[in-house]
Amino acid sequence: MSQKTLTGTDDPPATPRSGKLLRPLSRVCILLLTILIIFWATGCMERLFYHPTSGPTPPPADHPGAESIQFSSSDGTKLSGWFIPAWPDAARTNPPPTILHIHGNAGNIESHIWFTEYLPPNGFNLFIFDFRGYGESEGRAIRRDDLIADSHAALGILLVRSDVDPDRIGLYAQSLGGAIGLNLMADRPEISVGVIESSFTSWREVAASAVGGDQPGWFARLLASVLIPDHHRPIDAVSRIDRPLLLLQGTDDEIVPFSHGQRLAEASVDHSTFHGLTGGRHNSLRDSHPEIETLIINFFKQHLEVMEIQP
Repeated sequence: MSQKTLTGTDDPPATPRSGKLLRPLSRVCILLLTILIIFWATGCMERLFYHPTSGPTPPPADHPGAESIQFSSSDGTKLSGWFIPAWPDAARTNPPPTILHIHGNAGNIESHIWFTEYLPPNGFNLFIFDFRGYGESEGRAIRRDDLIADSHAALGILLVRSDVDPDRIGLYAQSLGGAIGLNLMADRPEISVGVIESSFTSWREVAASAVGGDQPGWFARLLASVLIPDHHRPIDAVSRIDRPLLLLQGTDDEIVPFSHGQRLAEASVDHSTFHGLTGGRHNSLRDSHPEIETLIINFFKQHLEVMEIQP
């Protein structure tokens, strides 16, 4: 019986291990790139800015005369808010000045009234409302354009009320509300004065800071630039406002780095005042720095011309 000689030439050529690894790796890269493009094109990532709590929001019983207000945004979405009149024994003009409160990204008006509850006892009407998808407001919070439109509608409600002086309307806005509020104030001269607390310079910048800290590196900035659209930047809006602004930021803000407040102040025109609050965090400045209540009250009184009623 003849015996066949086995040689290496009969074996198929070996496939390099590097080639076997590169093919699935390239597929993963293509898949990730496709996902990123879809997220960018659809704006899905912007939804991460919004964390609404929906449900009934009855007017607060501890504020006399507080009423629930229903109104519509420009696209017909039904919105809800509270109008809280100035306490009668504190009102020094008739009608008293009114403050529009634009709140932050989580919860609803029940969790945010804490930021401005001291204003009606000090002589100011207060209107706080919920964006679409928050509280009793219909719809979903998906795009900043819609939230800005909701804020325009809220201001419109104030301008037609007989108990509101249209020449003495101020703005208080906190965190994400500050980003929305600066864009509103830049477009609407009816707002005479604004207080912006713990807000950020741009949507991409704050997203990059969430990943990479106060001074995000190139990867965090690249990721944010791919995933987050950056129109309606607060830092652009603040540069267009020619009315008094009070900007407040805590040095230990764990959500929006302190440098954002500084840069907003630097980008604003000469009408702004910036207060850095040592040790202050994002949502608790009233607790850690109770003096800001007096600061805000006096700022509004000064620029809304609150004077004693003459007999």
